[in-house]
Amino acid sequence: MVSQRRHLLRRNYLFAFLILLIGFGGLLGYDLYFKPYVLSQTVVKIKVAQDSFLPKNYELKPSDLYLDSVQTKDIPSGVITDISQVEHKITNVNLTNGSILTAALVDVSDLEPQQDEGIFPIPKEAIYAINGSLRSRDKVDIYLVEGDLADQARNSGYRASVATAGDGKSGTNGSAAGTGALESQLPAPPFKVFLTGVTVNYVRTEDNNDVQDSENGNTNNRFTSTGKVAAPELKLKKSDGERLGQYLEQGKKLWIVRVE
Repeated sequence: MVSQRRHLLRRNYLFAFLILLIGFGGLLGYDLYFKPYVLSQTVVKIKVAQDSFLPKNYELKPSDLYLDSVQTKDIPSGVITDISQVEHKITNVNLTNGSILTAALVDVSDLEPQQDEGIFPIPKEAIYAINGSLRSRDKVDIYLVEGDLADQARNSGYRASVATAGDGKSGTNGSAAGTGALESQLPAPPFKVFLTGVTVNYVRTEDNNDVQDSENGNTNNRFTSTGKVAAPELKLKKSDGERLGQYLEQGKKLWIVRVE
């Protein structure tokens, strides 16, 4: 009888030890593996002296940035996960030590103009043709079209034909294919390249609203839009903007073609 009790006691002690071991192992596994690797993500944070901050329009340096692991429940949308994404980029707001960087806090798309740049609005009357699928952050090439030749081309149907071929869902590939198909049918187009790879900051409707795919943002690959494209605002070097103004004063029109 006594031996049975000793045996049961030893077995209970063994079970208690195993439960304690499993519990401690589970806690260590959660803290050392599951929490930092499964429930967390590496993000880019700001490193700055205590009680200091990085001002708006500040150019970020590698020494201002570091990687840290943050629980996924605390990570905001649009978070930056690679330091190379924000090196030498411009801040949109003041940033304090430990701030988690997101696309809204840093100009990752290079939309903010530098000292020698400006955001130039293009008047609707100066546009010969423009992509209806144009959105903010796109890249465009700008062609100059003589005013009288633009009217002749419009009357001959050139503008409508090229716009139809160049504004397909395949982007620039569709534009190139469409233009190639028309080469044998149309006369040489009355335009010349003025600027390439220009950043589009904003795309406005006639009532000055930003054009997006839907009210929820650019979410459906340009199949719909919240309004008709009326006029874009482009980021240009000030010297290019001045030249553009001179061409517009001469009566030239702009053919704005999306390339990225």
